[in-house]
Amino acid sequence: MLYSYQQQHYMKFLGIVKKQLKEHGIAEYRANQIFKDVFHNGIDTYDEMTTLPAYVKDFVKENVPIYSIVPHTENNSDNGNTHKVLFTLEDGNTIEAVLMRFEDGRNTVCVSSQVGCAMNCRFCATGTLKFKRNLTYEEIADQVLYFAVKMKKEGQRVNHVVYMGMGEPLLNYKQVEKSIDLLRDKTALHIGSRNITVSTCGIVPEIKRFSNDFQQVNLAVSLHAPNDRIRNTIMPVSKQFPLENLMDACREYTEKTHRRITFEYVMLHDINDGEKEAHELARLLRGMLCLVNLIPYNETAIKKIQGSSSKRINTFKSILESNGIQVTKRVSLGQDIDAACGQLARKQ
Repeated sequence: MLYSYQQQHYMKFLGIVKKQLKEHGIAEYRANQIFKDVFHNGIDTYDEMTTLPAYVKDFVKENVPIYSIVPHTENNSDNGNTHKVLFTLEDGNTIEAVLMRFEDGRNTVCVSSQVGCAMNCRFCATGTLKFKRNLTYEEIADQVLYFAVKMKKEGQRVNHVVYMGMGEPLLNYKQVEKSIDLLRDKTALHIGSRNITVSTCGIVPEIKRFSNDFQQVNLAVSLHAPNDRIRNTIMPVSKQFPLENLMDACREYTEKTHRRITFEYVMLHDINDGEKEAHELARLLRGMLCLVNLIPYNETAIKKIQGSSSKRINTFKSILESNGIQVTKRVSLGQDIDAACGQLARKQ
C-alpha cells in the first residue's frame, strides 16, 4: 500500500518503508518518488518507474509490493461500461471488485469488505458463500487503487466508491473505517466523503456508531421489505434486528447528520413487489429524509427467486411517488459478466 494515512497513523511509504530504505542505505526521498509515480502518474510496476535506479528497483520489488491483492481474472462487459476483477489475497482467498462507468461521468468502484458473507440473504449470490474472514483496510483500499491506476492511464479518475460488494461492511467496522480515511486522503486518491457510500443490511448498533463517526459519508440500508414477516423470510438479519429497531436507528442517522438515507429495495416477484407492499412501505417511510432505490433483480443461480416485471416495478414506483416518497430505479450494469448487484460470488 502506498498511502499516507490521516490521524497520525503511518503507512508503509511514509513510515515503515522509509525506515527500510534508510536501513539499506537508500535515500528516503525514493519513497516519495514511488508514491508520486503511483498516484499522480498512474504507474503500478517498478520497472516502469524511470526515476528509480536499478538497485532501488531490485530492493523494492523484493520487499515492498505495491498491492496487497493480486488480480487473478478480469472480465469486461460487452458494452465496456463494467470491469470486474477477481483478486487473490495473500492467504489464497479470493474476492471480487467492480468498476462501473456511468454516462453522467461517474466512475464508481464497488468494493468488497469481507471474504464471503454471513448474512445469507436469500436473493444474493454472495450469501451462498461461507464467511471466511474480514478484509484488512489495505485490501479494501487496494481494490480502489487498482482501478484508479488503470483509469489514470486513460486520463480519467475514480470519483465514487460504494461498499456494496462481498460482505457486510458494518461487521468489519474498524477496517472499513480505516479504508475510508485512506480513500479520502488528499495526498492520495482524494475521494470526497459525499462520494463514498457504505451499504448495510441493517446492523443497528453499528448504524448508530456510523452516524457519529461519518456524518458526511452516505449510508444505504438494504431494506427489501416493508414488514418483518417478509423481511424475516429473505433476510435472516431481521430476526436479530427487527424493522422497528432498524427504522429507529435510521431516523437517528438522519437527525444527527441531516443527510438523506437511501433504502435499497430489490424487486422480487410475488414476494415484496405487490401494491399492498408498496402502500405499506410508503407508510413506513412517511416523513423520513430518504430515497428509495428500486433494484431490478439480477438473475443468479439461486432457485425459486425471480425478478419483478417492469410493469410491477413501475406500479410500485408510482404508488410510492403518489405518497410523497422520493424514488429512483437503479441502472444495473454488468449483468453479462455477473458483476451487477447481488451477483458477486468469486466465479473463476
